[in-house]
Amino acid sequence: MRLRRTTWPRELSESVTATSKQTGGKEDILAAVQLSDGNWVAGTRAAVYLPAESPDSVRRVGWEQIERAGWDSEASVMHIYETTAFGTPLRGTELKLDDPGRFGQLLRERVDASIVVQRHIPLKGKRGVRIVARRNPSDTNAPVTWNAVLDKGLEPDQPGVLDAADAALKSVRDEFGI
Repeated sequence: MRLRRTTWPRELSESVTATSKQTGGKEDILAAVQLSDGNWVAGTRAAVYLPAESPDSVRRVGWEQIERAGWDSEASVMHIYETTAFGTPLRGTELKLDDPGRFGQLLRERVDASIVVQRHIPLKGKRGVRIVARRNPSDTNAPVTWNAVLDKGLEPDQPGVLDAADAALKSVRDEFGI
């Protein structure tokens, strides 16, 4: 029997284990932090586990599905933005906590590790589209997913923007053969 000292409750470990089994494996928590409301967030090699609708469950989000995250130290809020279909707003989650500590470090490391290719393509002046290819960093054989994110000031309903963004995506995919 392996004993491990943790700083998170057993219920969190059990909830992460139960949720991870639904995706085909068991994941161990690498870092976790308690939120101001008493809920917990946790990170494993493959995913981040965010509070879900019901109080005793968590929602699994693979690292490759995180567009970006940031820490606002003045407001003590961590913002996590999930990727969405092109042209739709990102799904944002605000986590109120005192200090992200090791969880914040893990979040940055795993999101960065999920990026395979990242390229900015100008479309109108300096404004353009950021093309990003991601894969789950816990599995080098995981499929690559592609995202296109428009810079502020560009909207998908503006004439020519969708066609230019599609062409940029095709160009980057062809360049890297992915």
